[in-house]
Amino acid sequence: MERVGAISLDVTGTLVDGRCVKHFWDHLIPAAYAAENNICFEEAYLHVKKKYSKISRDDVRWYMPEYWLRELNISIGLEKLLRELKSRVVFFPDVAPMITRFTSEYVLIVSSNLPIEILRTVLEDFKECFSKVFSSVSTYGLPYKTAEFYTKVCSETGFTPATVLHVGDSKIYDLLIPRVTGMGSLLIRRYDKPEQRYEVNNLEQVAASAALEEPGSEQASM
Repeated sequence: MERVGAISLDVTGTLVDGRCVKHFWDHLIPAAYAAENNICFEEAYLHVKKKYSKISRDDVRWYMPEYWLRELNISIGLEKLLRELKSRVVFFPDVAPMITRFTSEYVLIVSSNLPIEILRTVLEDFKECFSKVFSSVSTYGLPYKTAEFYTKVCSETGFTPATVLHVGDSKIYDLLIPRVTGMGSLLIRRYDKPEQRYEVNNLEQVAASAALEEPGSEQASM
């Protein structure tokens, strides 16, 4: 089995507390709409959520901030909202030391379905650490991280799937789908005790995992 040469990381729930992204959609956008229309936040929130509900999560537009600013006729620039988002970003405590450790041994990439504008904001403090940042939404126009997405990621980075280990917090999109392509994968459970050998609590456990040596070794046990 080939040794891992690249580690692919999900973002929300893996590197950062997902509440910052939720805050962007559930507070910053409605607050901007409220200011634009001189109405209370509660009224704006209900209106914005109703608008959100009219677009399917299978539609890539749902994930694009610029689309919603246009749809809601919000004139405030996206950059201002992203600056406010940046102040809410909280990385898990193991991220900084482990990112430094990983970069000395592996090529690091990001594989996420967050739009690229939000990814760049969230990852700004670590932008020099990642060789590539892939957004299924912005890079490939895919609302989810599909097998096609991961295949393209491997192709563009020049790594065979068997030499890439992906880590994320979704059993479907971060654990099972990468394995369909031949990649290795680990499920990170930040808030629950790992119950399977392909599950970890933090990035330190990723570093200690046998999956780094044999990324496909656990596929048969799934």
